[in-house]
Amino acid sequence: MRLLIIGAGVTGCFTAACLMRKGVDVSVLARGDKATRLERDGLRMRDGLSGAEATVHLKVVRAPVVETYDVVMVCVQAQHRVSLIPLLRELPGRPTIWYLGNTTQGYDSECEQLGRDRVVGGFPGVGGTWEGETLVYADREKLKHKPLDRLIIGEAHSEAAAAAQKVQRYLQRVGMNIARYLPIMAWHWSHIAFVLPLAGAAYQHDQDLDAVVADRALLKQTIRATAQGFAAVRRAGYIILPRGLNFMRWIPPAHGAGRIASLLQSVFGRIALAGHAATARAEMHGFATDFLALAGPEAGP
Repeated sequence: MRLLIIGAGVTGCFTAACLMRKGVDVSVLARGDKATRLERDGLRMRDGLSGAEATVHLKVVRAPVVETYDVVMVCVQAQHRVSLIPLLRELPGRPTIWYLGNTTQGYDSECEQLGRDRVVGGFPGVGGTWEGETLVYADREKLKHKPLDRLIIGEAHSEAAAAAQKVQRYLQRVGMNIARYLPIMAWHWSHIAFVLPLAGAAYQHDQDLDAVVADRALLKQTIRATAQGFAAVRRAGYIILPRGLNFMRWIPPAHGAGRIASLLQSVFGRIALAGHAATARAEMHGFATDFLALAGPEAGP
């Protein structure tokens, strides 16, 4: 199975490197100076927890794409997805289109233009940021933990079930940790309900996580906002996925504040959460607007 990744940012480059280590035939679509640097110097990576560094030489593809791929993974922020539709429609063959990243808009527009039988959604298992040309990543909360090399997949509509299953089985055979969640929008809304309050807390103190941790009132408010968010997701007719997150609906704010403080003080929190919040502020703003509309006035203050 041949894979193409569109999006040479943190998600795209890290996912490509993970897949290459598993022996997958994967290429990355890049343009301009980014493509030139990747071809010339490779991808420089540093594990934010251990400090270990490595250089990975990715296979780089430039537009227009002339080769045929079985799966195309789209790793861009939500507001950039629509601009890629013309490129995706012109790809040779009919590859499965796998959007890796959060969405509040669903996939109806993409399905209408690309085909309901081949559009799937999902999420990567990494967070990171760029330090110059080095990708600094955090794929687990503590160094002693196993890496979170999990990819999330789930079809947008039932017509794509066969495509999702085929990708899932292949990646599991090569050793990837891949989880399938249905319906995929339930997973997206659950994740957004969890992440938005954390991002909001970070923005409240301009990404200064030490200040966030010291603000216990803000941490308690973050817990209450998360519980309200999960309640809103359930009122909208979605289940909470993964189901283990349901504990956030009942955790006492004081206890939950301690849990959040521990997360934000970890290297994972500083790289994966704060780093993403800093680089994806426009995306987060769009998600917040859509989520408040989903929640409606019943959500509370």
